[in-house]
Amino acid sequence: MQQKTQLSNGLTVVSERVPELRSCSLGIWCGAGSRFETEQHSGLSHFLEHMFFKGTKSRTAYDIAVTMDSVGGQLNAFTDREHTCYYARVMDRHMPMALDILSDMVNHSLFEAEEIEREKGVVLEEIKMYEDTPDDQVFELFNRAFYQSHSLGRPIIGYAPRVSQLTREDLVSYVGQRYHPGNLMIAAAGQLDHDDLVAQVEKHFQNARPNTGVPPTSSAPTPRQHQSVYHKACEQTYLCLGAPGIAYVDPRRYTMLVPDSVLGGCMSSRLFQEIREKRGLVYSVSTIQTALSDCGTFGVFAGTSAEKVPEVIKVTPDIFAEVGSNGITDEELARAKELLKGALALNLESTSSRMMRIARNNLYFGRFMPVEETIEKIEEVSHAQVKELASWLLDPTRYSLAALGPVTEVDGVPAQPLPESLAMSGKNGIA
Repeated sequence: MQQKTQLSNGLTVVSERVPELRSCSLGIWCGAGSRFETEQHSGLSHFLEHMFFKGTKSRTAYDIAVTMDSVGGQLNAFTDREHTCYYARVMDRHMPMALDILSDMVNHSLFEAEEIEREKGVVLEEIKMYEDTPDDQVFELFNRAFYQSHSLGRPIIGYAPRVSQLTREDLVSYVGQRYHPGNLMIAAAGQLDHDDLVAQVEKHFQNARPNTGVPPTSSAPTPRQHQSVYHKACEQTYLCLGAPGIAYVDPRRYTMLVPDSVLGGCMSSRLFQEIREKRGLVYSVSTIQTALSDCGTFGVFAGTSAEKVPEVIKVTPDIFAEVGSNGITDEELARAKELLKGALALNLESTSSRMMRIARNNLYFGRFMPVEETIEKIEEVSHAQVKELASWLLDPTRYSLAALGPVTEVDGVPAQPLPESLAMSGKNGIA
């Protein structure tokens, strides 16, 4: 039910036919993300995501919105560290229309000067919104110190001064470097016919723009251990404890899912039970995991009152050290496996999740990853594998700390003022 075709111009088409569903999700993926930006053009990938919705040679922004709304479709986009995706979810009979609109946006957007200036105002307001969200902002503070001058240390959304200085020439140059067939993938899942999809893609991309320049590359980062404490007049103190994790393509990725689940992935997890249920220190506590093509991070997020911070940052490493030294119980291993398989099964009921799954599998591994293979890999995770990974991953001496809240110091580190124009790096999209 999964098929892959590469067109003569280099564009890749992947699809998964799900005949029992009546909807279809379609995405155009581009290898464009914040890690490929120069410092001068920080936020460019995300800003372009906005601009692709602002009109083409044949459609205004209003036309795009009305056409999708008139068939009950959903249209959106997101930008992350390594990719930007423009996607639609529609009834199966409307998929040709969705492809027509998405391909028109990617191939024929105008980037009019007036629209660029207007959209700068929108993105600057988006930056302000994230600056008012401390539970998200603490992750930016962590990355800023963890990756230092590397592009991964800058926010996906960019910094206000840099966004304000972007020009039409910057946009056009970056599009020429990134938005050409060899750097694009079309992914679709739902009620569809692969050969028909390929024929439509060939029609829409037969005159796609050529590669007009050598795009910036991004070397693997060298993370720096740090303790970063910032003062902010808010009600809680937000904590992020993190350390280098594993890359998306690391064969230990399935093993990694187990301690992630056992420590903070559910209500029965050790962090939730110990820090929230037994001690009443927090409302929110969870593990965080980021995996990219050549690196990753793993850690813990928590929000608590300033006076409870010392206990939270003492208990968390103790829990990590216990798992790192002694592993997990038989019950925890079995429960984690069932939770992971259940999450996979629930995601398969969504054409959007299926579309994103086959896209990422092909982008990172160059092939489809059968569901049966994923389940088998999860089942194969053993106590020995978990303990071996956890002894390194959960070593408390590897961890960095970022704290943000109404504090004067944390763990002996004095709080400093927030940097100017600090922007967020998490949530993206046009909505």
